[in-house]
Amino acid sequence: MKTNFTSIFRTVILFSLGISLVFACQKINPFEDVDLTVNSNIYKAPILIEFVDANSNSTTLPKDLTVSISGPNKDLILNDQGGKDFKVAGNLLSLVLAEKVNPSENSPVEFTVSVKGPNYAPTNYTISIVDFSSSTYRVALTNLTALPDGVKSVAKTTSLATGETIVIPASTDKPEIAKITIPAGTQVKDETGAVINATSVNSNIIQYGTGTEDAFNSFPNEGEANTVKFKDGTTDEASFITAGFVDIEMTAGGKNVKSFSKPLDMSLSLHPDLVNPETEEPVQVGEQIPVFSYDRDKDEWTEEGDATITKDANGNLMANFKVPHLSTWTIAWKYKGKTCGSKTYTVTIKSNIRYSTSKYYAKVSYIKNSKTRYTKTYPSFKISNRTTVKFKAKRVPKGYSTRIVVYNSEGGIVGSSTFNACSNKSISMTVKEPKVVVPPNATDEAAETESDAVKVNLNFTAACTNKNVNIKPTVWVKFVDATGVEQLINVVEGKAILAMKKNVKYTLTTTYDGTNYSGEVTISNGTATIVSSVGLTGSFPVNPASGEVDATLVYPLNSCK
Repeated sequence: MKTNFTSIFRTVILFSLGISLVFACQKINPFEDVDLTVNSNIYKAPILIEFVDANSNSTTLPKDLTVSISGPNKDLILNDQGGKDFKVAGNLLSLVLAEKVNPSENSPVEFTVSVKGPNYAPTNYTISIVDFSSSTYRVALTNLTALPDGVKSVAKTTSLATGETIVIPASTDKPEIAKITIPAGTQVKDETGAVINATSVNSNIIQYGTGTEDAFNSFPNEGEANTVKFKDGTTDEASFITAGFVDIEMTAGGKNVKSFSKPLDMSLSLHPDLVNPETEEPVQVGEQIPVFSYDRDKDEWTEEGDATITKDANGNLMANFKVPHLSTWTIAWKYKGKTCGSKTYTVTIKSNIRYSTSKYYAKVSYIKNSKTRYTKTYPSFKISNRTTVKFKAKRVPKGYSTRIVVYNSEGGIVGSSTFNACSNKSISMTVKEPKVVVPPNATDEAAETESDAVKVNLNFTAACTNKNVNIKPTVWVKFVDATGVEQLINVVEGKAILAMKKNVKYTLTTTYDGTNYSGEVTISNGTATIVSSVGLTGSFPVNPASGEVDATLVYPLNSCK
């Protein structure tokens, strides 16, 4: 079983997807009696954050989410209207960088998004902006009612007088176990340190293993730590190579528990395939792994000590340590120093795919001594010929190679490239779909391939309802076909080119100022219009001469400024 490796550094694949509103100085006229729109591109580095379920098998998306922005450069982050009221539209959050800011690799703009919602564990995600490129991020949230693979939870009520050892057992997708002992006679305390007058305590404990990608993607900030207070008295940033982590919440007498009169005893078993990254050998009895706690409100980690590795009666390697207060706790090797700094890579795609209509995905791995140490999947990876994809990596470790593999929706490999993360800046990769072999008596539909899709020339307009103005926006538009295959389309100043198949129903969604606009369309040989619309109208007529579709989309804006 391949063991995943928590992010030694956070790599983010950046597509050129615009999300903020960019005003074009031009006359447009999808409606009559519309005045000239005059505005400038005052916002930079548009950002789109997509909140997804950490369970890769989930068919639902998070909703009713609330977010806050913190971090050293929080004042430079605005919503897509240029304000500070951050609203999530469904599972999408649009942000922009304020004007007169000049980010670079040596002077990045860093901020942290804190998100929470019904039935989802709260989490933080830190973003570092190093240039003006549009960027997208996917933040995985742990669904407490449908946990991801490699994650298990337990809820218990314990008498404080007698105490209890709470056990999260092993499972087929999580061979690790967790044991948390509440000593008899323990008193529980609130955030002020005052003893809570209660006879019992209610515990909700989530254990994250290290053997699945879903569990690894749930780690706060994907293993990156902006602030770590080390036990030697220093404060610095670092990256974690986790051997497992646990999130603990308790209540007593209707109050949140923060600390205890007696520390809890924690024992975490290690994954059978876990390797010590410092020795490149399996973890042994007697080794010590640093222990860290996480203050989610401050986005701050504290080194609490070391966990000594022992072996239990069943032969499991166990990490044992004390828990004096509640938070997220991890046993992890700290990757401090030994990097070649932040890097930006440009990958040029050569492909036989003209306009992608399929849901490609990419896996990025970091390799040392011929062993894959970490793998992360990036879904909704749009590929077409001459596409340029940017990779931005923070704190790139020395001595590692980077490998990217692109898969089609059936799981077949269609392209790959391996390069040195510290020295390569430009990478070329060929992504090629195999030709479809069509039986002699097959229908026309059977002969259809990715490159056979109809070219769609999209003309997009935002119509202001509070003034006689139209805007040619730069926005994110999501196209999802009847099978659930998703395209993420970059509309720049109202224009985009994409591919759609005839006689296939597509659901279209765009977002602005915390509101989603959507509709459905099916292209035939004539003219198709948006139906089942929620604020989105338009038509998709087929040009009889070229065979292309010259489409228009319009949505209303009630708050044009």
